[in-house]
Amino acid sequence: MPTVAGGWLGEYHFDHNLGQPCGFEATFSAAGPDGMFHGTILDDSPLGEAVIHHARQVGDEVIFTKIYRLKKRSLAPVRYEGKLLNDGKLLRGKWAIVHSKYGTTGWWEAHRTWEELEVGFADEETEAHKESRELVTAS
Repeated sequence: MPTVAGGWLGEYHFDHNLGQPCGFEATFSAAGPDGMFHGTILDDSPLGEAVIHHARQVGDEVIFTKIYRLKKRSLAPVRYEGKLLNDGKLLRGKWAIVHSKYGTTGWWEAHRTWEELEVGFADEETEAHKESRELVTAS
């Protein structure tokens, strides 16, 4: 079963051409036994960085709420729902601004840039490099 864990590059789009598409970079943790995960999103806009809350993966479906770190009263949370596709290399879904009096909605898509397992391999390489350095130093 594909997991949401890893790095993602994508874009979100507004329904009804209400705004320009916006690029983003996301990093998600591995889901726990209850399916809950956490992460951060960096938008290519003045809104900048956001954290995700109430994030859960159930099978190939994911849901989460994006909350911007920028402290502005007018920034409402954004609810995302999506699905892992293409063997876990693609995330695609819908979003909606929570409590929007205008009903602002859209769709989003993200492509995987790295998987959580790659972090583990990097850690192993670092550990192996340390050990070889210690052997050279001891000689």
